[in-house]
Amino acid sequence: MKKTKIIATYGPAIASASKVSELVTAGVNLFRVNCSHGTTLDFVKAADTIKSAVRKAQFPVGLLLDISGPKLRLERFEGKLPVKAGQRLKLTAGRTDLDKKVLAVNHPAIISSVRKGQKVYIDDGNLVFDVVGSGRGWVTLRAVNAGTIMSGKGINLPRTDIKIPTISDKDKEDIKTAIRVKADYIALSFVRSPADVVEARRIIESFGGDQKIIAKLEKRESVANLEKIIKESDGVMIARGDLGVEVPFAELPRLQKDIIRLANYQHKPVIVATQMLESMRFSPRATRAEVNDVATAVFDLTDAVMLSAETATGKYPVEAVKTMEQIITATESRMDRTDVPYEHHEVRSDITHSIAHAVSSYEHEKLVKVIFAFTTSGFTASLISNLMPPQPIIALTPNERVRSRLTLLRSVYPVTIDQPRSFDDMLATVEKVSERYRLTRSGEKAIITGGVPFGSTVPTNFMMIHEIGKKRRNVRRSKRK
Repeated sequence: MKKTKIIATYGPAIASASKVSELVTAGVNLFRVNCSHGTTLDFVKAADTIKSAVRKAQFPVGLLLDISGPKLRLERFEGKLPVKAGQRLKLTAGRTDLDKKVLAVNHPAIISSVRKGQKVYIDDGNLVFDVVGSGRGWVTLRAVNAGTIMSGKGINLPRTDIKIPTISDKDKEDIKTAIRVKADYIALSFVRSPADVVEARRIIESFGGDQKIIAKLEKRESVANLEKIIKESDGVMIARGDLGVEVPFAELPRLQKDIIRLANYQHKPVIVATQMLESMRFSPRATRAEVNDVATAVFDLTDAVMLSAETATGKYPVEAVKTMEQIITATESRMDRTDVPYEHHEVRSDITHSIAHAVSSYEHEKLVKVIFAFTTSGFTASLISNLMPPQPIIALTPNERVRSRLTLLRSVYPVTIDQPRSFDDMLATVEKVSERYRLTRSGEKAIITGGVPFGSTVPTNFMMIHEIGKKRRNVRRSKRK
């Protein structure tokens, strides 16, 4: 049971229940639906396909809807536009005309905000342009390098201050859709300040939703407000495509490590995303650099790594997931125990935290095979997860919404149970789950943690070490007597 989770992006390459099931078998823990491409009906159909396909999975599989946000893009057009270094073209708020080298953009603020002397980056920075002139409704660009411009590609203006709301009317409709399909998480794109997360939470609640918010870090403003954004959100995604253009590319590795560390300090799940196995869109094998990239994220203690185009439109989606699973498993098998220093933890809950710390302590590593955490809200499982125990954490909860959200957390595998009413009920549940999922052998030990009295919402207040099978053996002995 790997600790680091895998997120796969849904798309045409896996748009069937059988293909989704195949990816789950290969190691996927959550699916992402990208709302930047498609209609409301497409998103609902995607969610329905995913949910029907994962119904018989061994452990729950989560669902994340990625809200497109104020993504600056070229408008869609037929064909493509080859560009030579030094060549000039125009961006316009009007219509695309490839013959005249005129490309329309999806937001007029792009045209009104850029100034002569600034740079414009297209397609995650693969094409770079200097702004050399402007007029009413258009700007003139000069290509720094050669390349080919494709339809709908993203635009980055890292040194331009554009006044665009983070949450558009389309985003609000997509949030409604996320609530309708009972998504576990909503990924909020292009977050610039904690106020963006607060606004998103207000909108979700106004529509009657309870979805958790993953703040996507892909703007230079988000780096400036990093700690506050992490604190306000329910988790973060390091969206390295846009972020790698918005900040100097040489700073990205250090920034990735900083974000993961800060998220761990605040007990917030963190996702590393974008181009992790990019070459596997067209090849059945990853490059050595990509293998090291995935392994580095695992070594840095991220909660999840994400595949984007590799599974959405790539030729080898199943192979990409299997490759990622193999990298994670091999890397984790060689990792030394890493503690997040207690003094750096920013989320404290005296008794619960003390128990979580005891549960994950190093002394239990060889003695205990698995941790069973009875949890109502998921908080205890989250605390234990961020203390990096070597054992898998089986989160036992009667709440199906909590169960589904826990799929994102490092090392946590959630299981739905009936609420125990006594210690005997609790031990019987542990024995049943252990046997059903083949987690331990008879005679091996497990840690159990939870809150008493049972059936209440009291925080976690106990832990115990239980020998698997002992209760059944005692029952058999008493019957013989």
